[in-house]
Amino acid sequence: MPVKLENLNWQEFGELVPKKYQTVILPVGTIEAHGVISLGTDTQIAAGISEGVAEDLDFILAPPIWYGVTRTLYSYPGSLTVSSKTFQTYLTEIFHSLVDKGFKKIVVINGHGGNIDELKAAGLEVNQRRNAKVIIIHWWILCQDVAAEVFEKPGGHAGVDETGAILALNKSLVQRKRYKKKMGYLPPQGVSAYPGPATIFLSREGEGYPVFDEKKAKVFFERCIDKIKSAISEIFQRWEEAKI
Repeated sequence: MPVKLENLNWQEFGELVPKKYQTVILPVGTIEAHGVISLGTDTQIAAGISEGVAEDLDFILAPPIWYGVTRTLYSYPGSLTVSSKTFQTYLTEIFHSLVDKGFKKIVVINGHGGNIDELKAAGLEVNQRRNAKVIIIHWWILCQDVAAEVFEKPGGHAGVDETGAILALNKSLVQRKRYKKKMGYLPPQGVSAYPGPATIFLSREGEGYPVFDEKKAKVFFERCIDKIKSAISEIFQRWEEAKI
């Protein structure tokens, strides 16, 4: 099991950081409608990945950030949001706080596309002002080839990749009986609609629909974690070689 920051006593934390641990991993997502899977999908997947990565790479696991910037699907029941300005400020202050407490490296596992710009801005600021090293991973982008290999189809919002990840983490959060293929929607090129006309978005015509195969889901999720660990390890090695 990884070391969870919130479970440490303050004295234990002081003994461990930065003497033993200099890297913290932070899951980030949002609360948003996702087809026939949970509203917390983006954060739940990021947290599950972070737990697997933290255990194997010996990072401290920080509590997740559950609320993010929800735009297109905000009108659907249960979807929540904060403003872009609020979110960026919140992220930046968390990053600075983590550095204040002794962490030299921050690894973020992001599960939501609406958070990308704010994460980039916060990461750049803490790097430039505090010389902290930051890696931000948008897992579904990095692992799109894994989805294509395991499921023989690319992913999409609440589609094969996110549904597979939730199925691997907690199958009780997958409401298969509610699923109908017509729920999948491919946005036409050059068209934007607010609110979005569906909660399952396909990446290509006829591809990316959810696949309810538990065995493949577990293989997919394990391979995603392996790819993410490899990407992080390579960056760490390059930083070390560059002596920066």
